[in-house]
Amino acid sequence: MSGTSPEPTPEELERYAADHTTTASPVLDAVARSTIRWSGPASEMMIDATEGQLLKLLAGVVGARRILEIGTFGGYSALAMAEALPADGGIDTLELDPAHAAKAAEHVESAGQAGRVNIHVGEALETLDRLEGPYDMAFIDAGKAEYPDYYDRVVPLMRPGGLIVADNVLRHGRILEADSSDPSITGMRTFNERAATDPRVDTVMLTMRDGVSLIRVRD
Repeated sequence: MSGTSPEPTPEELERYAADHTTTASPVLDAVARSTIRWSGPASEMMIDATEGQLLKLLAGVVGARRILEIGTFGGYSALAMAEALPADGGIDTLELDPAHAAKAAEHVESAGQAGRVNIHVGEALETLDRLEGPYDMAFIDAGKAEYPDYYDRVVPLMRPGGLIVADNVLRHGRILEADSSDPSITGMRTFNERAATDPRVDTVMLTMRDGVSLIRVRD
């Protein structure tokens, strides 16, 4: 009798998924390497190539021309989405940390996207109050405790049929800690409940990496 194969680990499954996803462009690979050299351990805040390809694919599927991003970091995610934009498309990306914004600006320039990726430096909620929609797509990947506030600002800026993508919605499994007082957990739990019950949207939560929610604004 032959033995049963061991269950694959989450890491093995992620590698398999990455191996069967369209390869990121050389430009994005260069940005990823630069971000890792520059930020060291903090580079874990950068999405991986598989999620970058997901964002690019989604931007193309929704026919995005205007994209809003909260949380620029080194610019990788913005540049992944920019690859799907039409010639007249653009991205407004919001970053609190001036050092992160400066490095992202370097990456945007080297990628030849300086005319299409506009980096706003400062408190995201203040910047959101100044921006005007409609946006076709939004990507939220910033302070987790503030996700409910981001949601309240972003939904009214979206066009009917627009898509909001939210990262880290599972908080490495800690989202299930019902007694947690961590603001990043309680904030994300509030966000997840709000997106799941808001009659203005349809939401699907994916278990990809640290959890990704797709939130479509109803027509």
